[in-house]
Amino acid sequence: MKEIEITASSYEDALAEALEALGLKEDEVEATVVRQSGLIRKKVTVKVTQKATAKDVAVNFINTLIQKMGLDCTAEIREEDDAYYVSVSGKDTATLIGYRGDVLDCVQYLTLLVVNKTIDLDKRIIIDGENYREKRTAVLSRLAKKLAIKAAKTGKDVALEPMNPFERRVIHSALADDKFVTTESEGEEPNRYIVIKPNKRSRSDRPHRGDRQNGRQGDKNGRQGGRQGGRYSSQKPAPAPVQKNEPKEEAPKDMYNREYSINFKRTGGGKLRSFGEKKRTF
Repeated sequence: MKEIEITASSYEDALAEALEALGLKEDEVEATVVRQSGLIRKKVTVKVTQKATAKDVAVNFINTLIQKMGLDCTAEIREEDDAYYVSVSGKDTATLIGYRGDVLDCVQYLTLLVVNKTIDLDKRIIIDGENYREKRTAVLSRLAKKLAIKAAKTGKDVALEPMNPFERRVIHSALADDKFVTTESEGEEPNRYIVIKPNKRSRSDRPHRGDRQNGRQGDKNGRQGGRQGGRYSSQKPAPAPVQKNEPKEEAPKDMYNREYSINFKRTGGGKLRSFGEKKRTF
């Protein structure tokens, strides 16, 4: 933090000179009158100190904590519109991250408490080490989509293992736009976990393949198309069997019938007919 002492004939003049020298605005500094001297020609000495910002408090606390822990790494901070991003790098960064980022989460929580106690914090503080959070986000996003497919196919809830708030937030974000499943957090800290639930829709409401209409049926030629068994078919219906006009079998004539015998005598002999081995002529 910047600090300067200015002596002038009045408090206002000393403050103006100090702001110009520091390149700051009045609301960014704290001014204190150190001493006053002179009866006729007054002299006022003003001590102007730059106010601590959330950015300064956060990075100073983290570096001090790392030093007290005996780790060989340093923290750098950058301010963006939505949050303060702290990046830790060094030989012992893995130790500061811990198992699944548990140590990193603790450091981040303590930093928030210290900064909020000092000034009113209007942004989030996110601490990362060697892009751990970015890599972890990618892994959790893939896991969430894989388990969402499982829940949608089986129609059963899928419960994940307990996670910290950061990891739960990643799962919720990854499946926020999924139309087949929803996510809910259950349990109490530190054993709070996420349950992936399929959307409420009974299987009886879903159309079966055999229940689907077989497409359009019939056209101007009387042919039936449409979908049959999952494939389109344009085969014509089998034609109806054609009935053949077979000759009717005549009933045998009674040779001893009186009327037939008379007619036979008038027309003559006719053809020979064979009955067995012998031939007989009428």
